[in-house]
Amino acid sequence: MIQLFFGEDTYSLNHELKEIEKNFSIANFGDMNIQKFDGNILTFDNLIRSVSAVPFLSDKRLIIVYNFLRDGDQKLRDYVAENLEKFPDSSEIILVEEGEVNKNLSIFKKLTKAGAVKHFPLRKGYELEKWLGEYVKKEKIPIAFSAIKKLVATAGNNSWRLTCELAKLDLYRKSRGSDQIEEADIEEMVESEHDQNIFDFIDALGARNAKLAVKYLQELFKSGKNENYILTMIVYQFRNMLLIEDLIVRGVKRNQIPAEAELHPFVVGKTIRVLNNYDLPLLKRVYYRLMQTDIDIKTGRIDPRLALEKLLADLTI
Repeated sequence: MIQLFFGEDTYSLNHELKEIEKNFSIANFGDMNIQKFDGNILTFDNLIRSVSAVPFLSDKRLIIVYNFLRDGDQKLRDYVAENLEKFPDSSEIILVEEGEVNKNLSIFKKLTKAGAVKHFPLRKGYELEKWLGEYVKKEKIPIAFSAIKKLVATAGNNSWRLTCELAKLDLYRKSRGSDQIEEADIEEMVESEHDQNIFDFIDALGARNAKLAVKYLQELFKSGKNENYILTMIVYQFRNMLLIEDLIVRGVKRNQIPAEAELHPFVVGKTIRVLNNYDLPLLKRVYYRLMQTDIDIKTGRIDPRLALEKLLADLTI
């Protein structure tokens, strides 16, 4: 059986794909019966060997091919389209296309006719608000419904960005000791998404450039950014770095990291660029140091601004 998953809501697409992989792995003796290919390098021999392989202690194999309709060899696409019914039942093949596809392709038309196509468009309006409401309930993120509506109005309908914003907002809520995320938090945090200074500062920290980090920190203070906001953004960045470095160490391919980490590919790309100065043990120590700073500020042990300046010095040594 061959299926096609495609659409601009790559967050939801990748989330469903992960669920399929997890369930398949549980039912079919782990990952030994799962194989993945990039469409641009998939060859006829690779495909035939993979679909013809006998499943190990199972009845099924799962084969996932990324961006085959967009980047795959034209002759191989035509071959698959002409032989859809001939692929063995022992192989479940999922073609994954991030974004829209050329609906004039023969393979798309045949899969659509067979009812084997699932579209993941970006959610809008009430559907998006309802989905976010279900997401925060599942993730146990307390947020007022009015704040959900404001977040959608402010950040748009990209699911990757919305989930990232919610993670930051929840960190910010915890740093203030608040029971839930309110509209005021959206105004404070999300509108600042376009403030380049905070990203310049975090990039300088990631690169351990003390001179630039001090410069950007002072600019943030002058622009009125409070210490809790700045610390929350630092924690968010280093949490992403820790998560991505762990995936890299475990051998996850770069093009699969966004789905595994549930982060936007752009965020993953920026984060990987600053990871050259860190290894996993160092990132863990940094994360512990961030926790200490948060405790020091909340307990009044040290002035918040001084705490950030000492943190900056520690992180850029």
